[in-house]
Amino acid sequence: MNGIPSRFGAKRLVGWLICSLLAGQMLTAASAVEPMPERLVVLTFDDSAKSHFTNARPLLLELGFGATFFVTEGFDFRDNKRDYMTWEEIAQLHRDGFEIGNHSRDHLAMNAQNLADYDVQLAAIDDACQRHGIPRPVSFAYPGNAIDRDALAILRRHGIRFARRGGAPEFDYRSGRGVAYEPRLDDPLLIPSAGDARPDWTMPDFERAVSLARGGRVAVLQFHGVPDTAHDWVTTPFALFEQYMRYLQRGGFHVVALRDLARYVDPDIHPSDPWGPIEDRRERLAKGLPLEETREPRDEADSNFWLRVMADHGFSRSEIQAATGWPLEKIEQEIRSAGVAWTDTKANRADAIHVLPYPGGRHPRAAFLDGAIRPQRETKVSVFAPWEGGGYVVVDVPEAIWMDAVPKRQLLYLAHTHVPTIWSKSGQAMEPLEWQRGQPNRLTMTRTLPNRVRIDSVVSYDQQALRMQLELHNATSEMLTGLVVQNCVMLAAAPDFASVEPERIRIRQPLIACGSADGMRWVITGWRPTVRTWANPPCPCIHSDPQIPDCPPGESRKVTGWLSYYRGADIETELQRLAELDWTP
Repeated sequence: MNGIPSRFGAKRLVGWLICSLLAGQMLTAASAVEPMPERLVVLTFDDSAKSHFTNARPLLLELGFGATFFVTEGFDFRDNKRDYMTWEEIAQLHRDGFEIGNHSRDHLAMNAQNLADYDVQLAAIDDACQRHGIPRPVSFAYPGNAIDRDALAILRRHGIRFARRGGAPEFDYRSGRGVAYEPRLDDPLLIPSAGDARPDWTMPDFERAVSLARGGRVAVLQFHGVPDTAHDWVTTPFALFEQYMRYLQRGGFHVVALRDLARYVDPDIHPSDPWGPIEDRRERLAKGLPLEETREPRDEADSNFWLRVMADHGFSRSEIQAATGWPLEKIEQEIRSAGVAWTDTKANRADAIHVLPYPGGRHPRAAFLDGAIRPQRETKVSVFAPWEGGGYVVVDVPEAIWMDAVPKRQLLYLAHTHVPTIWSKSGQAMEPLEWQRGQPNRLTMTRTLPNRVRIDSVVSYDQQALRMQLELHNATSEMLTGLVVQNCVMLAAAPDFASVEPERIRIRQPLIACGSADGMRWVITGWRPTVRTWANPPCPCIHSDPQIPDCPPGESRKVTGWLSYYRGADIETELQRLAELDWTP
């Protein structure tokens, strides 16, 4: 129903560490969850409307759809049983297998003025559920779709695992439009609605909302009464509602309750800045930019190459869709045309590393995704471990380059968004690029920035190691100083290195190594000249961050890097050996 976010305003993550581990922001490592099905839709109903029981329930049971009914005793629920369900009817919904969620006792907006009352508001619905044999709700819908920064701690303390908001502030409340839920990026307590059905909606409005259920994203639908006989401004005629549901059935959508997301999403993973993804979307919409980062292959050869790369990465169809933007039907067609066998990948090779450009479509971090929104694939390389089941690490070359500027240090370059660079602040976007693959065992990428500074990245590899180089060419008229580079090695897809706790880390400047639990397998990286080696458990990732020497106008400066794997117990000797090698590509 009606509501505008209160006290909204995201603090940007600004500072010299893009993925720094901030105090109090430890994130839980991703737990084992099921692969997310394609075309996943969450169906939700608000306000205890009588038609939820009389109209929605029989149709959903017929279709086998899951749904969450968010109940409140607000309005005139207690006395008006023409427009609102009885508690016995609500209990029957539970016995039918539907989820009963908490919508507060009085339909009280969860804003700054009301937060002090919210423990009572939530507990009242819990108690009523208990009296009627309904489990304590673990899902919540914000009354009036009003959200507040301080609400999340209250919900979490109360045991709420998932909370649904509206489509605002990304879209105006009155339109009923929304955005997809992006697991691991959006906070599970700030799940957006992809669509909030209105009486003037037609099938194209509904189709637009559910079309967002693609590429690993979830379309969460918000309905009120079908029809809503008490609130005509949010009503949906039942005949139209039935058309919507039949459309989902014909389209093969997987329709579940909000609580069912726990099968596919770890609700204990929370972004360090819950408002960051929201603000990022608002900015992109204001600039007319797309919310999805997809790169459709240029031609058949490009399509075949990227499909084989994604097969080696073990991508699901949804991840292929997130990378390419293709409809699922086209994905199947392209896979057949390319002759790619998804069950016979050769990514991990015995006694030899395997190196591929990172295809995008799957975030290379396990958590803290809000610290790397919309990662660019043209800086990233996947390096597969030389043993069966070893997975791969993703090397960012570079993740970020800082420089001295007036009045303070600025980001000259960043391989993702959310943290502003000197270019994003002035409204200048970076065009998408790709690794160039013209030479065997060698990847190169050149980017020229708006100020004519050129960044050349080189990754050269053999069966044992990567040698890397970053070279900066200064075509400006000024000296470039303080050029600190962040080169991130992300470990989320390498099971042996999923933990970067201190006991697993070894540092011998400029090298840093992360070991397996038994200390017999290691991934090692380093850059020269380094200024800092460090590990970040939430991502998880390891860094050896170099500083490019000050670069006068018309000149170039470079740094070199290394990455390899090691099997054995004598990691100190291996680090000493590597420190004596030439790392030049």
